[in-house]
Amino acid sequence: MGVAASSSSSKKHEVFLSFRGEDTCRPFTSHLHTTLCLKGIDTFIDYEPPKGDDISQSLIQAIQDSSLSVIVFSENYASSKWCLNELIEILRCKKEKGQLVVPIFYQVDPSHVRRQSGAYEEAFAQHLKKNPDKVDEWRKALSETASLAGWDSCNCRDEAELIQNIVSDIIKKLNHGSSSALVNIVGIHKNCSAIESLLEEFSTVGIWGMGGIGKTTMAKVVFAKFRPQFDNCCFLENFREESEKHGLKYIHDKLVNELSNDRSLEGLSRRKVLIVLDDVSDTRQLDYLENEVAPFIRSGSKVIITSRDRHVLKVRVDRIHEATALGHDNSLELFNLKAFHKDGNKSEYKELVERALAYAQGVPLTLTVLGSFLHSRTIEGWESALSKLERRTHPVIQAVLKSSYDGLLHEEKEVFLDIACFFKDKSEEFVLAMLESCGFHAHIILRTLMDKALIRVDHGTVWMHDLIQSMAFEIVRQECLTNPERRSRLWNPDEIYDVLKHNQGSDAIQGISLDLSQIRDLQLSADTFKKMTNLRFLKFYSSCGQRSCAVNLPFGLDSFSKSLHYLQWDNFPLESLPLSFCAEKLVELHMPNSHLKKLWDGVQDLVNLREISLHGSKYLMELPDISTAQNLERLYLKSCESLSHIDPSILSLPRLDDVSLSHCRSLKSLKIEHQSKSI
Repeated sequence: MGVAASSSSSKKHEVFLSFRGEDTCRPFTSHLHTTLCLKGIDTFIDYEPPKGDDISQSLIQAIQDSSLSVIVFSENYASSKWCLNELIEILRCKKEKGQLVVPIFYQVDPSHVRRQSGAYEEAFAQHLKKNPDKVDEWRKALSETASLAGWDSCNCRDEAELIQNIVSDIIKKLNHGSSSALVNIVGIHKNCSAIESLLEEFSTVGIWGMGGIGKTTMAKVVFAKFRPQFDNCCFLENFREESEKHGLKYIHDKLVNELSNDRSLEGLSRRKVLIVLDDVSDTRQLDYLENEVAPFIRSGSKVIITSRDRHVLKVRVDRIHEATALGHDNSLELFNLKAFHKDGNKSEYKELVERALAYAQGVPLTLTVLGSFLHSRTIEGWESALSKLERRTHPVIQAVLKSSYDGLLHEEKEVFLDIACFFKDKSEEFVLAMLESCGFHAHIILRTLMDKALIRVDHGTVWMHDLIQSMAFEIVRQECLTNPERRSRLWNPDEIYDVLKHNQGSDAIQGISLDLSQIRDLQLSADTFKKMTNLRFLKFYSSCGQRSCAVNLPFGLDSFSKSLHYLQWDNFPLESLPLSFCAEKLVELHMPNSHLKKLWDGVQDLVNLREISLHGSKYLMELPDISTAQNLERLYLKSCESLSHIDPSILSLPRLDDVSLSHCRSLKSLKIEHQSKSI
């Protein structure tokens, strides 16, 4: 999916969508466009509103470069001179270039289009007054197009079914599934060679990886190459979607029908078969087919299963191939084919191309969608589009990636969003400690997210692909589009600034991560955090070292959430934490270069506390009694110049193994009752 052929045929769009935006774009045409793209069909759509009556040269070029045009006739289609002129160009390409045309009658009677009656009659009454010289040509074009075989929305039970039927029809017309369409696919060789090598040795092979990485395309290429060696073959595409829609019996019957002409399993035991099960999401799906089919498949048969979930494959296949992203050269080639319809690009676009490649990070679907989206746009258009995409994921890419998130349980979703928003590139030890302190079953959930290709753990660090992180950001943004304070997690500096400045915090907020170097000086109210009762994570930091804004608390601070598990506040401006501060759930406390003279009075239950970092707090004079912090591992007090005394019990804590006291000039001596065995 999402990988383009480098043959000459790939230098065109496969489908051009013509539609009246106000009528159909949001409810219908955008869904049709997304579905076509998900099927790997290069589809041109122009979301920009028409400017004037005449269509632009770039739009004419897009029509000419397409193999097939889809025309979505709606009630007000004929009122748009832009749409009618677009239709004239489409029919010209049909006549002169043999372009295919598929009309769709969306909530409009085909006879009204053919005869220009109903709403179409009213539209032409206006055209006769303003554009009489074009009326005959427009009428002829509508009559000709409406006489072609097409799709009537009134004949389908729902729009989802209509879209699926239309897409299937388009695929057949384009002959999209033929093996010839799989020739010379950019960057496919390395992955396919590895899969073929595994099939030479093993009967069942899994292809695993994140959404959009090209698993389906790899399976199609290998299937096309191997199928002549087998008596019967079956490629069940979109297994998850089809089984959810029609049930497992439907999938079972489809498999049997593909493999056996007499619609029974008898005789399969004497045949050598090749089966591909594409996009399997649940082991129960495989159980159903395995119990029915496996006993009849003889030695020598091969089964390929693609999945985003490694756990599904682990005990079902002999070996798993992890689909890898494209390297820079292949990424550049694929992107150029889509963006410029040739192998190279224009020199003035070079920096923008590299920016696009950095965004896509070798994911074929992203390269394809992004390249097609940027095709024929000006340099200014590229800059604007890339800036927008860097803030918000393209809807087609979002839809592909989000299906992995949708399959998670509630607790798994919460952990995934926490990692995306706050814990990416953090140590696995830290992430586990934070998540477990919040009550999550962290070990098993991290393993689940790894199996589903949503995160990786490399050399002890939790890592996430930038595109998957962007997908997570969009999920959080969708919690409340207009009011950031109603979202669960905040990381955008401008949005956080507005929420805090206007004291708009709410109990919906679970985490805030604010880069102080990205905002102006900020004055907070004493009750800023009072309404944030579910705040678990608070991080005020500067990504530019000491360069950061000043966060002022002229009236002090009344309280923090009692749910805080992580607190970091660089350059904290007060002399102590609020009297009501509760550290019972706190795992890490970071307040470097603060104005603190003390943390708090009295003894707190610090059972979860693992790290305290107060380095550079030159006014700090004393530490509280932290003898209850039996799990404290790290204590950083470097350059706390006013600190003159440390309670001897601190250095006796059983798990303390890292202490920094350098440049504590007022500290004259250390008394230790029983030195920690960990130090």
